[in-house]
Amino acid sequence: MIKIQKYGGTSVAFADQRRKIAKRIVENINKEPQQKIVVVVSAMGRKGSPYATDTLLSLIQDYSNISNSKVDQLMSCGEAISAVMLAAEIESLGQECELLSGWNVGIITDDNFTDANILGVDTKNIEKAFERSPVVVVTGFQGLAKSNKITTLGRGGSDTTAVALGAALRAETVEIYTDVDGVMTADPKVVTNPRKIKEISYEEIFEMANAGAKVVHPRAVELAQSSSLPLHIKSSSDGEGTVIRDARSIGPIKERNLITGIAEIGNLVQVNVFFSKEDKELELKLFKQIAKAGISIDLINISPYTKTFTIKSQSKENLITLLESLDLRYSLEEDCTKITVVGVKMQGKPGVLSEVLEPLCADKIPILQTADSHINISILVKSFHARKSVSLLHSALIENNVAHPMQQKVDL
Repeated sequence: MIKIQKYGGTSVAFADQRRKIAKRIVENINKEPQQKIVVVVSAMGRKGSPYATDTLLSLIQDYSNISNSKVDQLMSCGEAISAVMLAAEIESLGQECELLSGWNVGIITDDNFTDANILGVDTKNIEKAFERSPVVVVTGFQGLAKSNKITTLGRGGSDTTAVALGAALRAETVEIYTDVDGVMTADPKVVTNPRKIKEISYEEIFEMANAGAKVVHPRAVELAQSSSLPLHIKSSSDGEGTVIRDARSIGPIKERNLITGIAEIGNLVQVNVFFSKEDKELELKLFKQIAKAGISIDLINISPYTKTFTIKSQSKENLITLLESLDLRYSLEEDCTKITVVGVKMQGKPGVLSEVLEPLCADKIPILQTADSHINISILVKSFHARKSVSLLHSALIENNVAHPMQQKVDL
């Protein structure tokens, strides 16, 4: 039986945390001697910590001409340090372990440096390592291109590493350890009474992750779903956490709450582009130029004479330059936040939008835009209304509903 355990940067940041992780791993092996564990680690800490990825990047911020392949060599150092430190901690407890880095772990990627895509996983080095020890510590976030250069997998890359290895090794489960005990119905920093979600479907967590929830990366969720690999989001302090699996294995949808969770993402700009007449060629040219410029757009509404969408605030200046080069009139609404409510039970249910908007309208919060898909509804508001909007939605749609067994009140 193979289990994958992934530990994030804050989980391995300090010696006492690494000792606790090492004890957990050794206890797991002692309890089930036939078990094999792959331990995937992120770089230690967050920005400001000496070995965090963002800190390493700051070392070369003045060198604009450095190639992305060299940037990847630098960024891969953070995980290497974490892996060595944790391996040393495990061995200090009398448990031998193996250590594999990005260049020999078997994750094969393309040459898209700093944001590489996994093309395949060769498990032979891990399988050989298991012949020597039941514990293999692996650097997350990185792989090896066919050009034999180290690559990194972009944000959330350690999650993706863990799931890719889990799928290739046909692991029983992938446990992702974070500093929170599972997935909450909303950000605990925003709402006072969040509930822990005991089980959630791949589809729902994917939507929440894309909408701003930071517990697990969307790419990892997609990969897990395609492999039918259960994910278990747990706290480093050993709570029960949240299990992510196929919706059909969770229970009847009709018995679940309408809303599973709420996520938000800020620093957005709403853009309105005005056309004096219907001009399909110019419209197509606009969206092609936006794509060519690498500007990601969301919440797209199209009418004959107005095209409305949102962008990240850091893309604003590039978009303005583009719009003016096409001689297009536009207006901008800055400092916006997209709030997304997610629930598989919403699919095909009439009247959900009005139910979601009701608490905001009752409080006279201006709604700039809405959009929906089969299991989510997104609402755009000014950022200074965001915290109150999330609290109102959580109170009306989650707290005031009888807690389903899949949602559990927590003490913060």
